[in-house]
Amino acid sequence: MTAARIIEALGSLLWPLLLAVVVLRVVPHLPGLMADLREALRTRAFKVKVGGAELSVEDATEQLRRQVTDLQTQMAAQLAERSPAQAAAAGAAPQAYQDRPTVLWVDDRPESNALELAKLRDDGVEVLQAKSTAEAMDVLTLRRGVQAIVTDLGRVEGGEYRPHAGLALMRQLREAGFEQPVLVYTSARGVARDREDAVAAGAATVTASPTELFAALPELLRPADAQPTAPGNHRPRRPARPG
Repeated sequence: MTAARIIEALGSLLWPLLLAVVVLRVVPHLPGLMADLREALRTRAFKVKVGGAELSVEDATEQLRRQVTDLQTQMAAQLAERSPAQAAAAGAAPQAYQDRPTVLWVDDRPESNALELAKLRDDGVEVLQAKSTAEAMDVLTLRRGVQAIVTDLGRVEGGEYRPHAGLALMRQLREAGFEQPVLVYTSARGVARDREDAVAAGAATVTASPTELFAALPELLRPADAQPTAPGNHRPRRPARPG
């Protein structure tokens, strides 16, 4: 038998041998691997990145479902109120942002609003973030050009849950002389419970609706020279929108 035939014969025997070794090494671990895979699929324990935040597929799906449901509700309500001619015109393009506005978003759980934050950034808005009233005041002190503030109502601050932290933030803003319009973005329960107090504290909009959030912000972010001026007042008057 020639050397070439010997090498060929050894090669033909080597591949099954390598395959057998791999099988012997891997098979004992297959039940565990399959169990982990089944558990991951059952709990949807995969991670995705949205707007810089890492979310489980379950969290991302829930946020997307919330936004789609809200959009459907808003569209149904608007169509029910409009005449056929108005309904046909409802598809007009939304008001666009001008230049590159800057928003400060205050929330102790920013991952809960990952889709909203991602959309604003995709639309050209610079979004600064703070997780507490103290952080928000520091950002405003150190960073010029913030044109509007979005805040939740209740959040954990100093290791303690404060249900009216958003109201406290608005009071501190006015005391410090900050005049940026504030949009309160909270739960439907928070809107029902604290809308009047938030408006009294100076909120321009109070809403739990992503659709209303995106509709209100372009108006709040209009340049000062595009804002109507109240008689006898040289500061731009930010019109309040119903939340």
